Amino acid sequence: MFLALDVGGANIKASVFKADDAFALRSAKLHYPLWIRGVDGLPKAIEQAVALLGCDLKGASGVALTMTAELSDVFRDKKEGVDKVLRKAEEALGSFKVVTNDGSLLDPDEAVDRYMDVAAANWWCVGWLASLFERDCLVVDVGSTTTTITPVVEGKVAAKGLNDVEKMALGEIVYVGALRTPISSVASIVPVNGLWCRTSSEYFANVGDVNLVLGLLREEEYDVATPDGRGKSVEECHERLSRVVCGDRNMLRPLQTRLVARFVYEKVVEKVCEGVLQVLSRLASEGRYPEVGFAAGLGDFIALDAVERAGLRGVLLRDLLGRDNSIALTSASLALYLAYKTGVDVGRWISSLR
Repeated sequence: MFLALDVGGANIKASVFKADDAFALRSAKLHYPLWIRGVDGLPKAIEQAVALLGCDLKGASGVALTMTAELSDVFRDKKEGVDKVLRKAEEALGSFKVVTNDGSLLDPDEAVDRYMDVAAANWWCVGWLASLFERDCLVVDVGSTTTTITPVVEGKVAAKGLNDVEKMALGEIVYVGALRTPISSVASIVPVNGLWCRTSSEYFANVGDVNLVLGLLREEEYDVATPDGRGKSVEECHERLSRVVCGDRNMLRPLQTRLVARFVYEKVVEKVCEGVLQVLSRLASEGRYPEVGFAAGLGDFIALDAVERAGLRGVLLRDLLGRDNSIALTSASLALYLAYKTGVDVGRWISSLR
């Protein structure tokens, strides 16, 4: 049994890969807003995430961790973030390995010394896993908050950016997601009453409201706090969307806010597609052009629309790995990579999924 975790600023993803008589991969996600609940609660939260998998740490052949939580503004800088996340993880997990942005596996002490190599390195194993399916491809992983675009060329992870700043500049990170993204960061205007109405920069509604109204997410998948602290029914999402243009439920019909939601959704896809095309443009300048785009994450439907809009053949990873493993792809791929590094024939299992 191989256990892996991705400790993010908003969520903790956990996966277990069992390679005994029959291969089995299982994943879970725990919402843990670090900026609200604090660093000291991380050990308990990590334990809760592992408990969701129904496995015992004592039976693990290996444990590994990756993170993006170091970006949280509860830390002064990434060095402090990496150090504190790893120390809190040690309280919960004991010994474990930490993956770097070139696929190396480090002990926590070494990871702290090489903090820039492990900070936000959760994309590397995603690219490695995709390479087992296709030697040339893109993986577009749309999470609750951000989108990561990882290219694979000739069976090797071909991302150029090695940290968040580089990846933001190169189009390998697009800061939009399926839940937490504020509407005003995506669309400065929306269609209302046959006019283009400006949007408020207040945090009145988010992309989670959009996806719920459009029927793209289930209510239970909207697992973050709503902007107004109220519920997650379609009616309440409509109310929040009406406030985006400084209106309310008495001023805009649900038909109108649904059109607002559709417009915003198209803008989200457009932003992800821009990142995909930017990454493809670099590959094209090197004489490379993958034809397959894997769509993953909570917002894999956004990723699928984006890669197909960019002209690639879209493949939903949920159809190969299951919805939960696609949502927690960063931890799922790390669990598989850890097993692979200890000699498990992961490729044989992947071949059986095709």
